Amino acid sequence: MGQDKPFSPRESANPSARPHIASFRKLSDGILASAALAAHDDRPEIAKAELARTLKRAAPALGIRRTAYQILDILLGLVRPEDFAPGKRPVVAISNERLMQYTGASIKTVSRCLKLLVEAGILAYRDSPTGRRYVYRKHDGTPDEAYGLDFTPACFNLDAFAVLADEYRDALNRERNAKRAVTRLSRAIIDLVEAAGPDHSDYATYAEKLVVELRHDPEACAEWLQALYDDVLAVVENQRQEKTKEPSKKAEMFPAGGQKGPRLYNTTQSPSVFSRNKRTCSNEQEINLQTDNGSAVEMALEKKPCGAGSQTQHQKEQVDTVETGYMRAGFGEQRTQLDGGNLEGVSIGLIQSACSLAQTETNAQFKSWTDLCAAAGDLRLLIGLSEAGYTQAVLRHGKHLPAACLAVVAEKALRDPKLIASPGGYFRAMIDRASEHKLNLKKSLFGLAHS
Repeated sequence: MGQDKPFSPRESANPSARPHIASFRKLSDGILASAALAAHDDRPEIAKAELARTLKRAAPALGIRRTAYQILDILLGLVRPEDFAPGKRPVVAISNERLMQYTGASIKTVSRCLKLLVEAGILAYRDSPTGRRYVYRKHDGTPDEAYGLDFTPACFNLDAFAVLADEYRDALNRERNAKRAVTRLSRAIIDLVEAAGPDHSDYATYAEKLVVELRHDPEACAEWLQALYDDVLAVVENQRQEKTKEPSKKAEMFPAGGQKGPRLYNTTQSPSVFSRNKRTCSNEQEINLQTDNGSAVEMALEKKPCGAGSQTQHQKEQVDTVETGYMRAGFGEQRTQLDGGNLEGVSIGLIQSACSLAQTETNAQFKSWTDLCAAAGDLRLLIGLSEAGYTQAVLRHGKHLPAACLAVVAEKALRDPKLIASPGGYFRAMIDRASEHKLNLKKSLFGLAHS
């Protein structure tokens, strides 16, 4: 192959590596370090399966991808497991031309990928005097002469590769969790802004700006969005408290229920023959509510207005009376009638069988309506719904129907994340349909249970 060129200062500083590196190679610090490891005779005893598993886990962290990873896989398949035993040498004798045929890459790409594996501390060049790669074995299979690509450096560096693979896996998990947090917090901020009103739209704009500017650093973006979410939540909470204080102040100023004049009482009752036997509908409802039991709710539902002229007013008073009596009585199973039929045919057993993934994700069991309502907070965070959005749904339909809707939305989003682009918006749409008595929750639950 021509006259050998003189060794460089780096090469002469490491004389143990000189006999196994051909003169035509351009040396680097990584090549010399791998050659020095391959020159040691006290190679640790490593099983081939453990070596292959660790190298493939650490390959992304070492920058080994595409063709380089394919070549590493080929070499691991060709090396013999018995060559990793003490007194033997794990050498693979395969030419660059054959690797080029296996991978479909050019000869220069193959040479560059082999150099990458050597400089990473996985392989070492063990060149013959002629530059050819071959292995001569004895009758018992023991290598007599072996020249090619040596896996000895990987045996020395295996512990470091394992630590590097674990760190890379942890970094991927942190990045994945941060991306999920960014998506969840972005949806939650938008829901809060929608609940707070258009005066707070700057928060949503700022959140979108953060997502765009910090798209390459999900962890930092998640921290900023969490701080922004806390600010918006505090603003919405203060706004809600101010709204609840205003009606109480007005009630103190005008005790007559909003009238700006003194209340007038008719102390003189006109005699009537019907006064002893009949009472007005409003008096009947008032007496029923004072009993403070479940019958007040049912009787309020069955009660009809007395006059056609005051029908609308009595219907409104009837709904308020039913809801108040329900909250005071504490009934849970009568939610079917109070929700206008939206929970008709829906049982807690059906919800439990249909929402298996939601129960697993929230680490809860929907054995009763109480368990379902207790898990509503975790389900709300799972779909990225704001607390204000859920509170509005509870005020409109009580606590059972919104909790069931949360379970359905969470189950659908977990089964197919691409199916629902905005789970929070999907939940609000279900609540709106329930207000119009168009929600068929039983059909959705049966579909989830049988799919």
